[in-house]
Amino acid sequence: MMKLKTRVLPVSVDEADAIAAIVRQADIDELCEGLGLDLPFALRQCFGGSLKASKIVVGDEIVAVFGDAAHDIKQSIGVPWLISTIHVEKRAKGFLKVCKPEVAEMLTRHDTLINYVDERNTQAIRWLKWLGFQFGAAVPYGPKGFPFLPFQLIRGV
Repeated sequence: MMKLKTRVLPVSVDEADAIAAIVRQADIDELCEGLGLDLPFALRQCFGGSLKASKIVVGDEIVAVFGDAAHDIKQSIGVPWLISTIHVEKRAKGFLKVCKPEVAEMLTRHDTLINYVDERNTQAIRWLKWLGFQFGAAVPYGPKGFPFLPFQLIRGV
């Protein structure tokens, strides 16, 4: 069996519509239902508003897009985000291989990473815990007040 190459490549706002068509259902639920966002618009905002936005490609399939935005420059707080595609589960090994180094790189730009995750997105929560993020209690979040878990990772802790 041929080993598929995993690459982390820049992602462009021009790719938003094509990527939106293959986003994993749990991420659609979080972004569209939970946060009330239009998926292609949300992707363009993420790609364009990040300090670094990338895609993880295994073989020729995009398995996820991710990046980090500045939340508070003075306090060195960044907001990491990741949106996975329908290909992430069958390409999990390649996906996981690049995650920890990419988070470590984000921590060179920020002292602390913070964001929220939909409580229903159990796969994302498990992955965030594997990466070392700490969680707070669920809080109402977004326009419908769905329960979301705040999470954070502090450099060197």
